[in-house]
Amino acid sequence: MNRSILNYWQYVIRMGVHTSQSHTFSDKLQARNRLSLLCIIFSLIYFLFFLYQQKYLPFFAIVIGICLFAFSIFLNKIQKFRLSSFLILLNTNYCVLFFSVYLGFDSGIHLYLFTSPLIVLTLFDTKRIMSISIAMLSYILNFVVIAYINNFFRFNYFTINPFQQEIFYLINFICSSVILMGLALYFFYNNNKINQLLVLKNQQLIQNQEELQKENVTRKFAEEQAIKSLTEKEILLSEIHHRVKNNLAVVTALMELQTFYLNDEKIIQILKESQNRIKSIALLHEKLYENKSLKEIEVALYTNELIQFIKQSISNREKNIKIHTQIDEINLEMTQAMPFGLLLNELITNSYKYAFNKKNDGNIWIKLTLEQNDIHLEYKDDGLGFVFDENLKSKSLGLNLIESFCLQLNGKFVSEYINHEMVFKFNFEALKK
Repeated sequence: MNRSILNYWQYVIRMGVHTSQSHTFSDKLQARNRLSLLCIIFSLIYFLFFLYQQKYLPFFAIVIGICLFAFSIFLNKIQKFRLSSFLILLNTNYCVLFFSVYLGFDSGIHLYLFTSPLIVLTLFDTKRIMSISIAMLSYILNFVVIAYINNFFRFNYFTINPFQQEIFYLINFICSSVILMGLALYFFYNNNKINQLLVLKNQQLIQNQEELQKENVTRKFAEEQAIKSLTEKEILLSEIHHRVKNNLAVVTALMELQTFYLNDEKIIQILKESQNRIKSIALLHEKLYENKSLKEIEVALYTNELIQFIKQSISNREKNIKIHTQIDEINLEMTQAMPFGLLLNELITNSYKYAFNKKNDGNIWIKLTLEQNDIHLEYKDDGLGFVFDENLKSKSLGLNLIESFCLQLNGKFVSEYINHEMVFKFNFEALKK
């Protein structure tokens, strides 16, 4: 029986309380519900007394007060917290005023007003200075009105004898004292609890800070090691590119020496073309180890240097061949830069070899653009021109290499002869970084 009463008490006290609320607010909410329950319990004394005396006006007045206290708890349950606070404030003022006038000042009803400071702190957030000030002013005005009526007006609604006055005064003194002490203990306990929580939170913060400091030291050490390792790898990779470039230079030098011992111009020409292909690869490795990223090259710079090398290697000084470039700011990674450089080498070499056999002047145009993630290469010359077909491709290593390098780029190309200009158009997708 006692257990069920306690459970019901706890159920009523916790009406409107949710885990999402702050600790301070949920405590205040429970304190309001306790205040309303205590007021209902103490009001039952008057409820029974007026019912026994058959005084129906005060009986209905106390019933209204009890109902309003109960309704304030219900308002908390449905999350109407401000309305509940206002109702408790209104109801306490109403009950004290009515019964002080009805029973007289000597009945001690006004003693409940001395609990008003703690009641106000229970109803409103301490940060709401305006709300607290208005609530306190309402209790002060209530006391002034009661004192004024007692001094200047006498109502004989219900006459009680001196003994009954003493009993009522004693009851009201005890009840108001219980409410006052209960609220005071609540604030004392709540402040102590908050202080304990603050100490606990502070200890947790200190512990978390120490753990973060340890973690930061560990991360800093790991970061330093990673930077050191990355630097070592970058140096190693740069050295690899440098050595590959030097080794390729040795290969081209050996091939150059070999040409001195050959008399067949056709074989010498083949070796020269192979040298150029190797040099284009060597130049790529040179650009990579000079670049900070070691992963990609700047296409414009690489193309211009490759053009200068090819012009110096195979250009006929008697002919005036101009190469015009229009290249967007594009960077290519190693996997695409290699076939791109070899493709460009074959195109320029073929133009020098075949396009200007019967011309002393000529132009080559190289246009490279980037649109979204697609790279477009347009290569054309104003040489003799030809029709790109399977029959011609089977007889030309250069044309086969052009097609092969385009496939390595996962691209497509078309060729056409328009207005005395041989045009190659390549399209391939840039690798996503």
